[in-house]
Amino acid sequence: MTTLRPTSRASTPSPSVSTESAPVNGLKPQDTSAWARSSAREVSITELQTRFGWTDQSWEAGLLKAADQAGTKTRGGNGKVSAAEIQAYLTAPTDGRYLTSTALQQGRAALDAKLTEAGGSVKVDAFDPKWQDGLAKRADLLGGNGDGKVSQEELAAYIQKSKANQVDGTKWVPDQQMAAFQSRVAEAAGEVDPLRPQGGAGKGLEMVKQYSRLMLDEGKNLPTFVSHMLSAADIHETPVEVNRNKSTFVRDPSLPLTGITDSDYNNTGFDRGHMKPAEDSPTQEAMNESHQMTNIAPQYGNHNQQVWRTLEKAIHGLVEETGGKAYIVTGNLFLDDKGKPLPKDQVETTGAKDRKIAVPTHNFKTVLLELPNGNLTMFAYMVPNLKDGPSKKEAIVPLLEDARVPVDRIEQLLGQDLYAQLPKDIQNQLEKDSKAPGAFQLEGSKYESMTLLTRR
Repeated sequence: MTTLRPTSRASTPSPSVSTESAPVNGLKPQDTSAWARSSAREVSITELQTRFGWTDQSWEAGLLKAADQAGTKTRGGNGKVSAAEIQAYLTAPTDGRYLTSTALQQGRAALDAKLTEAGGSVKVDAFDPKWQDGLAKRADLLGGNGDGKVSQEELAAYIQKSKANQVDGTKWVPDQQMAAFQSRVAEAAGEVDPLRPQGGAGKGLEMVKQYSRLMLDEGKNLPTFVSHMLSAADIHETPVEVNRNKSTFVRDPSLPLTGITDSDYNNTGFDRGHMKPAEDSPTQEAMNESHQMTNIAPQYGNHNQQVWRTLEKAIHGLVEETGGKAYIVTGNLFLDDKGKPLPKDQVETTGAKDRKIAVPTHNFKTVLLELPNGNLTMFAYMVPNLKDGPSKKEAIVPLLEDARVPVDRIEQLLGQDLYAQLPKDIQNQLEKDSKAPGAFQLEGSKYESMTLLTRR
Protein backbone atom coordinates (compact mmCIF):
# COMPACT_ATOMS: atom_id res chain seq x y z
CA MET A 1 0.00 0.00 0.00
CA THR A 2 1.28 3.47 -0.80
CA THR A 3 1.76 5.87 2.08
CA LEU A 4 0.87 9.54 2.22
CA ARG A 5 3.55 11.97 3.23
CA PRO A 6 3.92 15.71 2.57
CA THR A 7 7.25 16.84 1.17
CA SER A 8 8.73 19.60 -0.91
CA ARG A 9 8.90 19.19 -4.67
CA ALA A 10 12.23 17.80 -5.87
CA SER A 11 14.08 19.39 -8.73
CA THR A 12 13.52 17.70 -12.08
CA PRO A 13 16.51 15.69 -13.29
CA SER A 14 17.51 15.81 -16.92
CA PRO A 15 16.19 12.77 -18.80
CA SER A 16 19.73 12.19 -20.05
CA VAL A 17 21.11 11.81 -16.53
CA SER A 18 20.96 8.34 -14.97
CA THR A 19 18.90 8.17 -11.78
CA GLU A 20 21.08 6.33 -9.29
CA SER A 21 18.43 4.48 -7.32
CA ALA A 22 18.54 0.84 -6.35
CA PRO A 23 16.93 -1.65 -8.72
CA VAL A 24 13.18 -1.40 -8.19
CA ASN A 25 11.69 -4.57 -6.73
CA GLY A 26 15.23 -5.94 -6.95
CA LEU A 27 15.07 -5.97 -10.74
CA LYS A 28 17.39 -4.50 -13.29
CA PRO A 29 17.34 -6.04 -16.79
CA GLN A 30 20.54 -6.77 -18.65
CA ASP A 31 19.68 -4.22 -21.31
CA THR A 32 19.13 -0.51 -20.77
CA SER A 33 15.63 -0.90 -22.18
CA ALA A 34 12.49 -2.57 -20.87
CA TRP A 35 12.82 -5.14 -23.60
CA ALA A 36 15.33 -6.29 -26.17
CA ARG A 37 14.39 -5.69 -29.80
CA SER A 38 15.48 -8.29 -32.31
CA SER A 39 17.46 -7.08 -35.33
CA ALA A 40 16.47 -10.30 -37.09
CA ARG A 41 12.78 -9.38 -36.97
CA GLU A 42 12.84 -7.44 -40.23
CA VAL A 43 10.04 -6.56 -42.60
CA SER A 44 10.13 -5.16 -46.12
CA ILE A 45 9.89 -1.37 -46.32
CA THR A 46 7.65 -1.71 -49.38
CA GLU A 47 5.36 -4.01 -47.42
CA LEU A 48 5.16 -1.52 -44.56
CA GLN A 49 4.34 1.32 -46.93
CA THR A 50 1.59 -0.69 -48.56
CA ARG A 51 0.18 -1.90 -45.26
CA PHE A 52 0.02 1.51 -43.59
CA GLY A 53 -0.36 3.80 -46.61
CA TRP A 54 2.99 5.55 -46.19
CA THR A 55 3.91 7.26 -49.46
CA ASP A 56 7.51 7.80 -50.58
CA GLN A 57 7.13 11.46 -49.57
CA SER A 58 5.96 10.68 -46.03
CA TRP A 59 8.23 11.09 -43.01
CA GLU A 60 7.48 7.48 -42.08
CA ALA A 61 8.91 6.13 -45.34
CA GLY A 62 11.87 8.48 -45.04
CA LEU A 63 12.63 7.24 -41.53
CA LEU A 64 12.38 3.59 -42.56
CA LYS A 65 14.86 4.14 -45.37
CA ALA A 66 17.23 6.18 -43.19
CA ALA A 67 17.21 3.45 -40.53
CA ASP A 68 17.84 0.80 -43.18
CA GLN A 69 20.81 2.67 -44.65
CA ALA A 70 22.28 3.19 -41.18
CA GLY A 71 21.87 -0.49 -40.27
CA THR A 72 24.52 -3.11 -39.61
CA LYS A 73 27.02 -4.18 -42.27
CA THR A 74 25.17 -7.45 -42.81
CA ARG A 75 21.65 -6.02 -42.84
CA GLY A 76 21.94 -2.33 -43.71
CA GLY A 77 20.61 -1.23 -47.09
CA ASN A 78 18.73 -4.47 -47.77
CA GLY A 79 15.32 -2.82 -48.21
CA LYS A 80 14.11 -4.22 -44.91
CA VAL A 81 13.97 -2.78 -41.43
CA SER A 82 13.41 -3.94 -37.88
CA ALA A 83 12.28 -2.04 -34.81
CA ALA A 84 15.80 -2.63 -33.47
CA GLU A 85 17.34 -0.87 -36.49
CA ILE A 86 14.96 2.06 -36.03
CA GLN A 87 15.89 2.31 -32.37
CA ALA A 88 19.61 2.14 -33.14
CA TYR A 89 19.29 4.89 -35.75
CA LEU A 90 17.32 7.17 -33.43
CA THR A 91 19.84 6.65 -30.63
CA ALA A 92 22.61 8.06 -32.85
CA PRO A 93 20.89 10.16 -35.58
CA THR A 94 24.09 11.18 -37.35
CA ASP A 95 22.32 12.56 -40.40
CA GLY A 96 19.99 14.59 -38.18
CA ARG A 97 16.95 13.94 -40.33
CA TYR A 98 14.77 12.65 -37.50
CA LEU A 99 15.22 13.86 -33.95
CA THR A 100 13.26 12.47 -31.02
CA SER A 101 12.62 14.36 -27.81
CA THR A 102 15.14 12.11 -26.07
CA ALA A 103 17.82 13.05 -28.63
CA LEU A 104 17.04 16.74 -28.20
CA GLN A 105 17.31 16.45 -24.42
CA GLN A 106 20.60 14.61 -24.72
CA GLY A 107 21.91 17.29 -27.08
CA ARG A 108 20.89 20.03 -24.66
CA ALA A 109 22.54 18.22 -21.73
CA ALA A 110 25.77 17.62 -23.68
CA LEU A 111 25.98 21.28 -24.67
CA ASP A 112 25.27 22.41 -21.09
CA ALA A 113 28.10 20.19 -19.86
CA LYS A 114 30.54 21.62 -22.44
CA LEU A 115 29.50 25.20 -21.72
CA THR A 116 30.15 24.67 -18.03
CA GLU A 117 33.78 24.11 -18.99
CA ALA A 118 34.13 26.53 -21.91
CA GLY A 119 31.82 29.46 -21.33
CA GLY A 120 29.43 31.00 -23.87
CA SER A 121 30.03 28.70 -26.86
CA VAL A 122 31.96 25.61 -27.87
CA LYS A 123 33.36 24.22 -31.10
CA VAL A 124 30.90 22.17 -33.09
CA ASP A 125 33.25 19.19 -33.24
CA ALA A 126 33.84 19.03 -29.48
CA PHE A 127 31.18 16.42 -28.74
CA ASP A 128 31.24 12.70 -28.23
CA PRO A 129 29.37 10.77 -29.57
CA LYS A 130 29.74 12.06 -33.11
CA TRP A 131 26.02 12.43 -33.78
CA GLN A 132 26.06 15.31 -31.32
CA ASP A 133 28.77 16.97 -33.44
CA GLY A 134 26.33 16.81 -36.32
CA LEU A 135 23.58 18.34 -34.19
CA ALA A 136 25.92 21.15 -33.11
CA LYS A 137 26.99 21.86 -36.69
CA ARG A 138 23.41 22.08 -37.90
CA ALA A 139 22.50 24.32 -34.96
CA ASP A 140 25.42 26.63 -35.83
CA LEU A 141 24.54 26.81 -39.52
CA LEU A 142 20.74 26.77 -39.37
CA GLY A 143 20.08 28.41 -36.01
CA GLY A 144 23.17 30.56 -35.60
CA ASN A 145 25.91 32.52 -37.33
CA GLY A 146 27.95 29.69 -38.88
CA ASP A 147 31.17 30.53 -37.04
CA GLY A 148 32.05 26.94 -36.19
CA LYS A 149 30.86 27.29 -32.61
CA VAL A 150 27.49 26.60 -30.99
CA SER A 151 25.75 28.28 -28.06
CA GLN A 152 22.62 27.47 -26.07
CA GLU A 153 20.77 30.19 -27.96
CA GLU A 154 21.75 28.73 -31.34
CA LEU A 155 20.75 25.21 -30.32
CA ALA A 156 17.43 26.46 -28.94
CA ALA A 157 16.73 28.39 -32.16
CA TYR A 158 17.54 25.34 -34.29
CA ILE A 159 15.31 23.08 -32.21
CA GLN A 160 12.46 25.57 -32.32
CA LYS A 161 12.72 25.81 -36.12
CA SER A 162 12.82 22.01 -36.38
CA LYS A 163 9.66 21.68 -34.32
CA ALA A 164 7.95 24.20 -36.57
CA ASN A 165 9.09 22.24 -39.66
CA GLN A 166 11.16 25.24 -40.78
CA VAL A 167 14.40 23.28 -41.24
CA ASP A 168 14.55 21.48 -44.55
CA GLY A 169 15.48 17.82 -44.09
CA THR A 170 14.99 17.72 -40.31
CA LYS A 171 11.88 16.56 -38.49
CA TRP A 172 11.12 16.41 -34.77
CA VAL A 173 9.30 13.22 -33.90
CA PRO A 174 8.21 13.12 -30.24
CA ASP A 175 9.07 9.96 -28.30
CA GLN A 176 5.38 9.19 -27.96
CA GLN A 177 4.82 9.31 -31.70
CA MET A 178 7.93 7.24 -32.29
CA ALA A 179 6.72 4.60 -29.84
CA ALA A 180 3.48 4.19 -31.80
CA PHE A 181 5.44 4.11 -35.06
CA GLN A 182 7.78 1.41 -33.76
CA SER A 183 4.77 -0.50 -32.48
CA ARG A 184 3.45 -0.73 -36.03
CA VAL A 185 6.78 -2.00 -37.33
CA ALA A 186 7.09 -4.52 -34.50
CA GLU A 187 3.59 -5.83 -35.13
CA ALA A 188 4.24 -6.21 -38.86
CA ALA A 189 7.45 -8.10 -38.05
CA GLY A 190 5.69 -10.42 -35.61
CA GLU A 191 7.43 -8.94 -32.58
CA VAL A 192 5.86 -8.27 -29.17
CA ASP A 193 5.55 -4.66 -28.12
CA PRO A 194 4.69 -2.83 -24.87
CA LEU A 195 1.86 -0.88 -26.50
CA ARG A 196 0.16 -3.99 -27.88
CA PRO A 197 -1.12 -6.48 -25.29
CA GLN A 198 -1.02 -10.10 -26.37
CA GLY A 199 -4.10 -12.31 -26.52
CA GLY A 200 -6.53 -9.72 -27.83
CA ALA A 201 -7.40 -11.39 -31.15
CA GLY A 202 -11.14 -11.22 -31.73
CA LYS A 203 -11.83 -9.24 -28.55
CA GLY A 204 -12.26 -5.88 -30.24
CA LEU A 205 -11.23 -3.64 -33.08
CA GLU A 206 -7.50 -2.88 -32.84
CA MET A 207 -6.63 0.64 -33.93
CA VAL A 208 -3.22 2.31 -34.23
CA LYS A 209 -3.06 6.07 -33.99
CA GLN A 210 -0.15 8.46 -34.46
CA TYR A 211 0.40 8.69 -30.71
CA SER A 212 -1.37 5.67 -29.20
CA ARG A 213 -2.96 2.29 -29.75
CA LEU A 214 -6.37 1.12 -28.66
CA MET A 215 -8.82 -1.73 -28.73
CA LEU A 216 -12.40 -0.61 -29.35
CA ASP A 217 -15.32 -2.62 -27.98
CA GLU A 218 -17.77 -1.89 -30.77
CA GLY A 219 -20.67 -3.44 -28.85
CA LYS A 220 -20.11 -1.13 -25.87
CA ASN A 221 -19.03 1.89 -27.98
CA LEU A 222 -15.95 2.65 -25.91
CA PRO A 223 -12.33 1.48 -25.75
CA THR A 224 -11.43 -1.65 -23.82
CA PHE A 225 -8.01 -0.06 -23.45
CA VAL A 226 -5.83 2.75 -24.83
CA SER A 227 -2.04 2.42 -24.62
CA HIS A 228 0.61 5.09 -25.00
CA MET A 229 4.15 5.96 -23.98
CA LEU A 230 4.97 9.04 -21.93
CA SER A 231 8.56 10.23 -21.56
CA ALA A 232 10.09 12.95 -19.44
CA ALA A 233 11.83 14.18 -22.59
CA ASP A 234 8.47 14.72 -24.31
CA ILE A 235 7.18 16.59 -21.27
CA HIS A 236 10.17 18.94 -21.41
CA GLU A 237 10.03 19.38 -25.19
CA THR A 238 6.28 20.01 -25.48
CA PRO A 239 5.79 23.44 -27.09
CA VAL A 240 4.09 25.97 -24.81
CA GLU A 241 1.39 26.61 -27.38
CA VAL A 242 -0.02 23.07 -27.09
CA ASN A 243 -3.38 23.62 -25.39
CA ARG A 244 -6.41 21.41 -24.80
CA ASN A 245 -8.70 24.42 -25.28
CA LYS A 246 -7.73 24.41 -28.96
CA SER A 247 -9.14 20.89 -29.39
CA THR A 248 -12.73 19.67 -29.56
CA PHE A 249 -14.31 16.25 -29.11
CA VAL A 250 -14.92 14.60 -32.50
CA ARG A 251 -15.98 11.31 -33.97
CA ASP A 252 -13.00 9.15 -34.81
CA PRO A 253 -12.41 9.85 -38.52
CA SER A 254 -11.39 6.24 -39.15
CA LEU A 255 -14.85 4.99 -38.15
CA PRO A 256 -18.08 5.11 -40.18
CA LEU A 257 -20.88 7.54 -39.38
CA THR A 258 -22.19 5.07 -36.81
CA GLY A 259 -19.23 5.92 -34.58
CA ILE A 260 -19.80 7.76 -31.31
CA THR A 261 -20.02 11.54 -31.54
CA ASP A 262 -19.59 14.30 -28.99
CA SER A 263 -23.33 14.95 -28.92
CA ASP A 264 -24.02 11.36 -27.82
CA TYR A 265 -22.87 12.47 -24.35
CA ASN A 266 -25.16 15.52 -24.21
CA ASN A 267 -27.59 15.51 -21.28
CA THR A 268 -26.37 12.14 -20.03
CA GLY A 269 -24.94 13.40 -16.75
CA PHE A 270 -21.56 11.86 -17.62
CA ASP A 271 -18.25 13.55 -18.35
CA ARG A 272 -16.32 12.66 -21.47
CA GLY A 273 -13.48 10.92 -19.67
CA HIS A 274 -10.10 10.68 -21.39
CA MET A 275 -8.35 7.34 -21.31
CA LYS A 276 -5.04 8.67 -22.61
CA PRO A 277 -4.83 12.00 -20.74
CA ALA A 278 -5.00 15.15 -22.83
CA GLU A 279 -2.05 16.56 -20.85
CA ASP A 280 0.15 13.68 -22.03
CA SER A 281 0.08 15.19 -25.54
CA PRO A 282 3.46 16.48 -26.83
CA THR A 283 1.94 18.24 -29.87
CA GLN A 284 -1.37 19.84 -30.81
CA GLU A 285 -1.87 16.98 -33.25
CA ALA A 286 -1.59 14.57 -30.32
CA MET A 287 -3.97 16.73 -28.30
CA ASN A 288 -6.51 16.61 -31.12
CA GLU A 289 -6.11 12.85 -31.33
CA SER A 290 -6.77 12.52 -27.59
CA HIS A 291 -10.16 14.19 -28.16
CA GLN A 292 -11.34 11.56 -30.63
CA MET A 293 -14.27 9.71 -29.11
CA THR A 294 -12.46 6.35 -29.33
CA ASN A 295 -10.29 7.68 -26.46
CA ILE A 296 -13.32 8.56 -24.33
CA ALA A 297 -15.50 6.73 -21.79
CA PRO A 298 -18.40 7.95 -19.62
CA GLN A 299 -17.21 8.97 -16.17
CA TYR A 300 -19.08 10.57 -13.31
CA GLY A 301 -18.14 14.18 -12.68
CA ASN A 302 -16.24 13.91 -9.39
CA HIS A 303 -14.55 10.72 -10.52
CA ASN A 304 -13.28 12.33 -13.72
CA GLN A 305 -12.45 15.78 -12.40
CA GLN A 306 -11.09 14.84 -8.98
CA VAL A 307 -10.13 11.19 -8.42
CA TRP A 308 -9.10 10.20 -11.94
CA ARG A 309 -7.46 13.56 -12.51
CA THR A 310 -5.37 13.09 -9.37
CA LEU A 311 -4.11 9.75 -10.64
CA GLU A 312 -3.33 11.14 -14.09
CA LYS A 313 -1.35 14.05 -12.64
CA ALA A 314 0.48 11.72 -10.27
CA ILE A 315 1.73 9.50 -13.07
CA HIS A 316 2.62 12.49 -15.27
CA GLY A 317 4.55 13.99 -12.37
CA LEU A 318 6.26 10.69 -11.60
CA VAL A 319 7.60 10.40 -15.14
CA GLU A 320 8.82 13.99 -15.11
CA GLU A 321 10.45 13.66 -11.67
CA THR A 322 12.37 10.49 -12.53
CA GLY A 323 13.37 11.39 -16.09
CA GLY A 324 11.97 8.04 -17.22
CA LYS A 325 9.61 6.55 -19.77
CA ALA A 326 6.26 5.01 -18.89
CA TYR A 327 4.31 2.51 -20.97
CA ILE A 328 0.73 3.12 -19.86
CA VAL A 329 -2.38 1.03 -20.54
CA THR A 330 -5.70 2.60 -19.53
CA GLY A 331 -9.16 1.15 -19.91
CA ASN A 332 -12.59 0.13 -18.71
CA LEU A 333 -14.03 -2.74 -16.71
CA PHE A 334 -17.56 -3.88 -15.93
CA LEU A 335 -17.66 -5.71 -12.61
CA ASP A 336 -20.22 -6.71 -9.98
CA ASP A 337 -19.82 -6.06 -6.24
CA LYS A 338 -17.69 -9.21 -5.95
CA GLY A 339 -15.26 -8.09 -8.64
CA LYS A 340 -16.53 -10.53 -11.27
CA PRO A 341 -17.45 -9.54 -14.85
CA LEU A 342 -21.03 -8.34 -15.17
CA PRO A 343 -23.38 -10.25 -17.50
CA LYS A 344 -24.11 -8.26 -20.65
CA ASP A 345 -27.72 -7.54 -19.65
CA GLN A 346 -26.59 -5.97 -16.36
CA VAL A 347 -24.23 -3.41 -17.88
CA GLU A 348 -25.57 0.14 -17.49
CA THR A 349 -25.74 2.20 -20.67
CA THR A 350 -26.14 5.85 -21.59
CA GLY A 351 -26.05 7.96 -24.74
CA ALA A 352 -28.18 8.30 -27.85
CA LYS A 353 -31.08 5.98 -28.51
CA ASP A 354 -29.40 4.28 -31.47
CA ARG A 355 -25.84 4.46 -30.09
CA LYS A 356 -25.82 3.25 -26.52
CA ILE A 357 -22.57 3.64 -24.59
CA ALA A 358 -21.72 1.22 -21.80
CA VAL A 359 -20.91 2.82 -18.43
CA PRO A 360 -17.84 1.23 -16.84
CA THR A 361 -17.99 0.34 -13.16
CA HIS A 362 -14.21 0.76 -12.94
CA ASN A 363 -11.40 2.44 -14.86
CA PHE A 364 -7.97 0.87 -14.74
CA LYS A 365 -4.48 2.15 -15.38
CA THR A 366 -1.30 0.07 -15.52
CA VAL A 367 2.18 1.56 -15.74
CA LEU A 368 5.56 0.07 -16.62
CA LEU A 369 8.08 2.73 -15.67
CA GLU A 370 11.63 2.51 -17.01
CA LEU A 371 14.33 4.73 -15.53
CA PRO A 372 17.25 6.08 -17.57
CA ASN A 373 19.54 3.53 -15.86
CA GLY A 374 17.30 0.60 -16.85
CA ASN A 375 15.61 0.05 -13.49
CA LEU A 376 11.97 -0.95 -13.74
CA THR A 377 8.85 -0.72 -11.64
CA MET A 378 5.26 -1.64 -12.43
CA PHE A 379 2.00 -0.74 -10.77
CA ALA A 380 -1.73 -0.69 -11.47
CA TYR A 381 -4.92 0.95 -10.23
CA MET A 382 -8.51 -0.27 -10.60
CA VAL A 383 -10.59 2.74 -9.60
CA PRO A 384 -14.38 2.59 -9.12
CA ASN A 385 -16.35 5.00 -11.31
CA LEU A 386 -18.46 6.37 -8.45
CA LYS A 387 -21.39 8.72 -8.91
CA ASP A 388 -20.69 10.28 -5.52
CA GLY A 389 -16.93 10.06 -5.68
CA PRO A 390 -14.87 12.19 -3.30
CA SER A 391 -13.83 15.71 -4.19
CA LYS A 392 -11.62 16.48 -1.18
CA LYS A 393 -7.98 15.50 -1.11
CA GLU A 394 -8.32 13.85 2.30
CA ALA A 395 -10.67 11.27 0.80
CA ILE A 396 -9.15 10.91 -2.68
CA VAL A 397 -5.79 9.49 -1.63
CA PRO A 398 -7.21 6.69 0.59
CA LEU A 399 -9.51 5.72 -2.27
CA LEU A 400 -6.55 5.51 -4.64
CA GLU A 401 -4.53 3.56 -2.10
CA ASP A 402 -7.35 1.02 -1.84
CA ALA A 403 -7.51 0.87 -5.66
CA ARG A 404 -3.93 -0.45 -6.01
CA VAL A 405 -3.92 -3.93 -7.51
CA PRO A 406 -1.28 -6.18 -9.08
CA VAL A 407 -1.04 -5.92 -12.86
CA ASP A 408 -1.88 -9.63 -12.89
CA ARG A 409 -5.39 -8.76 -11.71
CA ILE A 410 -6.02 -6.48 -14.69
CA GLU A 411 -4.61 -9.11 -17.05
CA GLN A 412 -6.94 -11.75 -15.64
CA LEU A 413 -9.99 -9.56 -16.18
CA LEU A 414 -8.95 -8.61 -19.72
CA GLY A 415 -7.68 -12.05 -20.68
CA GLN A 416 -4.58 -10.39 -22.15
CA ASP A 417 -0.86 -10.19 -21.38
CA LEU A 418 -0.13 -6.48 -21.05
CA TYR A 419 3.68 -6.47 -21.01
CA ALA A 420 4.57 -9.59 -22.93
CA GLN A 421 7.85 -8.12 -24.16
CA LEU A 422 9.40 -8.50 -20.72
CA PRO A 423 11.24 -11.71 -19.84
CA LYS A 424 8.92 -14.11 -18.01
CA ASP A 425 10.89 -14.04 -14.78
CA ILE A 426 10.64 -10.25 -14.64
CA GLN A 427 6.93 -10.37 -15.48
CA ASN A 428 6.34 -12.91 -12.73
CA GLN A 429 7.91 -10.63 -10.13
CA LEU A 430 6.68 -7.22 -11.24
CA GLU A 431 3.13 -8.12 -12.25
CA LYS A 432 2.27 -9.80 -8.96
CA ASP A 433 3.45 -6.90 -6.80
CA SER A 434 0.79 -4.41 -5.71
CA LYS A 435 2.96 -2.77 -3.05
CA ALA A 436 5.81 -1.11 -4.91
CA PRO A 437 7.10 1.67 -2.65
CA GLY A 438 5.30 4.93 -3.24
CA ALA A 439 4.41 8.34 -1.89
CA PHE A 440 2.09 11.22 -2.64
CA GLN A 441 3.07 14.75 -1.78
CA LEU A 442 0.93 17.65 -0.74
CA GLU A 443 1.48 20.87 -2.70
CA GLY A 444 -1.06 23.56 -2.04
CA SER A 445 -4.44 21.96 -2.59
CA LYS A 446 -3.21 19.35 -5.03
CA TYR A 447 -1.77 15.90 -4.57
CA GLU A 448 1.01 15.03 -6.94
CA SER A 449 3.18 11.98 -7.22
CA MET A 450 6.70 12.40 -5.95
CA THR A 451 8.23 9.03 -6.56
CA LEU A 452 7.67 5.29 -6.48
CA LEU A 453 11.41 4.76 -6.37
CA THR A 454 12.65 4.86 -2.79
CA ARG A 455 15.96 3.31 -1.84
CA ARG A 456 15.77 -0.14 -0.24
